[in-house]
Amino acid sequence: MFRVAVIEYGIAYDRFRDDFINSHRFHDDDDTDSRNDHQVNLGRIGALLMYREDLVREYVSRGTDRGNFITCMEEFMLEKDFRVKTRFTNFECHLNSRALKVLTEAVNDIPLFKRNLTVEEVAAFFNECRSLSDEPLIANRNEVFVYFLSMLHFHSVISDRYQSVISDRHLVLSSSGRKYLTRKDLSTALSHFESIDSPIKARIDRWVVLVRKESLPSGHNR
Repeated sequence: MFRVAVIEYGIAYDRFRDDFINSHRFHDDDDTDSRNDHQVNLGRIGALLMYREDLVREYVSRGTDRGNFITCMEEFMLEKDFRVKTRFTNFECHLNSRALKVLTEAVNDIPLFKRNLTVEEVAAFFNECRSLSDEPLIANRNEVFVYFLSMLHFHSVISDRYQSVISDRHLVLSSSGRKYLTRKDLSTALSHFESIDSPIKARIDRWVVLVRKESLPSGHNR
């Protein structure tokens, strides 16, 4: 069910979670013990879906048989250091058409991804943190991609939560194309890139300044 809905048809994870819980609330058995057991089990599954999307995706990638599901639930239930993982959903920005035009030129000039993006795709990625295409976005170079976003944050174009958003929403595949970039991947790549000299840094800095300028209200960008 998860594989078909979320992975194949691209239904948002949060929508799948809510629909799954809502479609399993009622139980046919009449006795109290069975109904209580059903509520307990549904509550546990709901907590798994709410707080451990990473664990759900990890186990689904291995298979969707009953044994795999039970193993997933056992790992979740036996966690000794369980903490609610806050999920951030966007970059907290709404770039205007001028900024998006410049940003699109920057994204394709550097380039950030393996293919060029349209203005509409860039708008969807930065303003809504989603993809317009069924084709996943693949970073051209992980370290360049994250450095560009770090500079957007430095210039107050996007929030400091950008790494968590990219990780939580599975927005971008690593340059290898084999896995989605995680917060750890992004942090490691950024630390490494910041420690080396690279001529592309100056080009990124120039582009980000232009994006920042165009993102300001008219009359404030001088």
